[in-house]
Amino acid sequence: MKKELSLLLLLFFNIPLFSQVNFESLSLNEALQKSKETGKLVFLQLESSSCLQCNEVADKAFTNKSLGEKLYQSFICIKISANHADRETANKLFNKKANSFGSFFITPDNSLIHVYNKTTTKSEVYEKEADIALTKAGEGIRLIALQNQYKEGNRSIGFLELYLNTLKALKLNTDDLLEEYITLLPSDSISSLKTFIFVINMTPLLESKAYEKIGKFYETINKKNYNGNYPFHSTFKTAIAYKSLKKAINEKDEVYAIKVADYSRNIYPKEPEKASKAYYSNLLEYYISVIDTVKYFKIAAFYFDRFYMDISIDSIRKNDTIKMNELAKKTTAKIEKKGDSVIMRKEISYKSETQSLSNQLSEAARYFWKFTSNQEYLLKAKNWAKKALEFHESFTTQNTYALLLNKIGQKQEAISWQEKAILLKKKYGLDTKSLEKELKEMK
Repeated sequence: MKKELSLLLLLFFNIPLFSQVNFESLSLNEALQKSKETGKLVFLQLESSSCLQCNEVADKAFTNKSLGEKLYQSFICIKISANHADRETANKLFNKKANSFGSFFITPDNSLIHVYNKTTTKSEVYEKEADIALTKAGEGIRLIALQNQYKEGNRSIGFLELYLNTLKALKLNTDDLLEEYITLLPSDSISSLKTFIFVINMTPLLESKAYEKIGKFYETINKKNYNGNYPFHSTFKTAIAYKSLKKAINEKDEVYAIKVADYSRNIYPKEPEKASKAYYSNLLEYYISVIDTVKYFKIAAFYFDRFYMDISIDSIRKNDTIKMNELAKKTTAKIEKKGDSVIMRKEISYKSETQSLSNQLSEAARYFWKFTSNQEYLLKAKNWAKKALEFHESFTTQNTYALLLNKIGQKQEAISWQEKAILLKKKYGLDTKSLEKELKEMK
């Protein structure tokens, strides 16, 4: 009887108890090694370096019991903060920008198969993303077969197109294979619209052989000379710029980054304001990612004053209202019965432009607060934070504004805004210890 009781106790204490997602204290390499040993995928939560609210809404979702159980069954869960020792390693390994954040799903062979580039308090969203990752992991078996065929020397055009499409679907690098594909194309393929569209959809890098081939395709198919303003949709050109900028960042190639910025500017030949903003936004992204603070501060001081401070808030809010109403019209209502009443409910997901502009200004202002003591820069940042509050008042923007006020010596006003941030954060049921600590330091 005593032996049976001991066995029951042993079984009881070995059953994992779930109250939230269990993020293990492992380095990225240790998590990947454990993934190989267990056959589980890695769930990597990469925290934002500037959007504290983004991190906190995710943390709220991670307290969900059902999500904790689901992730425990199939994933090794780790979290990498902005200051984590593995932060730069993760950014380089998965070709991500310095300020990237979200949920990354990684296979035991170190392949990034799925990314959720947002955060939410809804645990069911993370469960859905986990299911997508598990489905893609199954597709990885197909990829292994394609890799083996490639190693065995298969270089047929049809095979390479299948291989490239599979890599792209799994968000894996296609650049080197695309270059090889281009060199192997038969001469008559230059007039093939199908091949032309395939190369475009692979998003070739700026100045690559594949990119240069686009011009030859265009001239042959349209019987016109190629020029920088060929009539492709701007979204295609923007994708080329985005991908090429990541290459510049990873290789810390400033010359190439400037070329990408120039290319982005030329996307909008008839919209000089938009063209100028595209040019400088690419340079800002490059300098903040390679941590060249001197050049970042210089351009940012001009950029945010020039392109954000004169925006009409009322017009942006009006546009947001119009877009939300249009989206609501297209959304099918769910009918719910409550007693004798029938309720029609519509759920729409829409990120307002006012909120987006507020976040951009607040993040830039916080970066200045954190990394400079230059009074001229700090006063600019304070004005950006104030404008951010006018666009959208969140506890993050309130906190940023308070920190800047405190740093330039306006302590009483800083304390007032910090107290507002604490109250608003409490309203959402989130932890306020870090804000209360800052408030104490202000006093």
